Amino acid sequence: MSHVIIGTAGHVDHGKSSLIYALTKRDPDRLAEEKERGITIELGFTWLEHPDGTRTGIIDVPGHERFVSNMLAGAGGIDLALLVVAADEGVMPQTREHLGILSLLGIKRGVIVVTKCDLVEEDFIDLVEEDVRDHVAGSFLEDAPMIRTSATTGNGIEELRQTLFDEVERISTHRDHLPFRLPIDRVFILDGFGTIVTGTLIEGTIYTGDHVEVYPGDKKARVRSIQIHEQQETVAKSGQRVALGLAGLKKADLERGDVLAFPESLMATTRIDVELTALQGTRFPVANNMRVHLFHGAREILARVILLDTDIVDPGATVHAQLRLEEEAYVKYGDRFVIRFYSPLETIGGGVIVDPLPAKRRRRRPINEPEFRIMASENKAERLALAILQGEHQLAPITMACYRAGITAEDRNALIRQLISDETIVMLNDRVAIHRKTLERLGEDATDILERFHRERSLESGMRREELRTRLLPRADIQLSDLVIDQLERAGYLNIVSGLVAKAGFKVTLSDAEKEVIEEIEALFAVAGFTPPGTDELFEKFNKRANAEQIITLLLNKGTLVRLTPQILMPKQLVDEAWNVVRTTIESEGQITLGDFRDKIKATRKFAIALLEFFDRQKKTKLVGDARVFN
Repeated sequence: MSHVIIGTAGHVDHGKSSLIYALTKRDPDRLAEEKERGITIELGFTWLEHPDGTRTGIIDVPGHERFVSNMLAGAGGIDLALLVVAADEGVMPQTREHLGILSLLGIKRGVIVVTKCDLVEEDFIDLVEEDVRDHVAGSFLEDAPMIRTSATTGNGIEELRQTLFDEVERISTHRDHLPFRLPIDRVFILDGFGTIVTGTLIEGTIYTGDHVEVYPGDKKARVRSIQIHEQQETVAKSGQRVALGLAGLKKADLERGDVLAFPESLMATTRIDVELTALQGTRFPVANNMRVHLFHGAREILARVILLDTDIVDPGATVHAQLRLEEEAYVKYGDRFVIRFYSPLETIGGGVIVDPLPAKRRRRRPINEPEFRIMASENKAERLALAILQGEHQLAPITMACYRAGITAEDRNALIRQLISDETIVMLNDRVAIHRKTLERLGEDATDILERFHRERSLESGMRREELRTRLLPRADIQLSDLVIDQLERAGYLNIVSGLVAKAGFKVTLSDAEKEVIEEIEALFAVAGFTPPGTDELFEKFNKRANAEQIITLLLNKGTLVRLTPQILMPKQLVDEAWNVVRTTIESEGQITLGDFRDKIKATRKFAIALLEFFDRQKKTKLVGDARVFN
């Protein structure tokens, strides 16, 4: 049997807490004020004992309109709803609002309980039941069992208990395999145990001794103890009400609405893409740019509703929207939420998160609808592919794409292999993937950049790799952008030779005038020997006939010339001859001095120093005292 949480819902004073007491013999109201006033203010917790000794958690929620926020703090963990309607009053405002909230939270199963049946005649109960059926028509409770009860006389309690046993058996949650996540709905100190938090374990499994993190905030703790239904345990699983004793945290470090989860398992966001449904019967329609209270888990934060394809949502309609949050939240794909009107507080809608980490969207863009359709679909491969595609600018880790698309660790590797096999994505390394469409777009962008470069610097073999990387992916990690350039070369968009990048198929083409200038420059260097002309001299001499700077760069890239300093160039053949002099001298004499080297190559001090310092930079030699030795 899966662990299941039963949650009450219904109008104030309709007998929810009395019903729970009749079922369990335990009073869910724990506050003195609740007992004095006879109404539930805070969430109450107890359990239903099964014949085999297993226990199902029960959350008793407040029914008063002023405490709907408290109700919402517990409603997110409900698997089986217990809609309570008093026979002497029938459907009331909070009955309708709670029913709407349960529907918005995606609860699939429930039981309708008519309470206080001892106070009215059966004919009146018949009318109440008929009215309830009208109100739940079209909802998840349309075909739910309806049971008449009286907590005072006990009538119907055993039938209700057996019905709950049967319904619990039909529910399968399948959340144990997910990472541990617990929205905190209560924090307190207990003598001998320290800081205690309670909540519904909505996902995963937790053991005593596990290390956890509090979101938001960078606070870590160790699980010192686990209590479930007043019994000490060593493990808790999804669908259970738990109390965790935390070592390393004070009560002041925590508050209702925080989320307890494994370290680095949740990501912060200030935007969420959602499928938003407007509640039927609300006085306030959901409108674009509306400020609302967002309820997620046990947390309440303020947000703006950005409707992407409309200005107002018709009651009962579902639309695409982006919620922009006024503070960071920690949500996951597929999470449910509720929104309430800013003031006065009234539930107006809710829905499901289809992307917890989206980019900022613009309204009325044709791309919105197909992207939402994919992200809301059951096709996990398509969702993951789209999340990778949308992460192109940051080249985000694939773990982020999986988080956005709701891909579990169990499915991740198989889906990646599938997307690689059908050539949808390419893995840059073991952490980052790039979508084929992104690679194609970057290939086109790189081609445009290189074409402009070749037009402007037609005599150069190519652009420096780091320049292309900076212009193509200015915000990306250097190592990742380098890997992208490698992929573009494999895809045939460009060629890389000696660190220079050229458009695929590009070759330097020289005009007759440029050929003549090159011949003259080479001849000039050949005559000059170890006292070559400076670059300024070359520019002045040849710039009227050709672009001397590009020609010199061409000769440097070809290896004809070597740049010793910004102003001193020398034919590679002479540089090699100079090195042979240095090498043989050090081999025979153990060192070579500047004067000795200058005399051997018959050069001025200026050029001799330039050559020796060039060899130093190449790590062939080093200066020790007044002489060079091998490095």
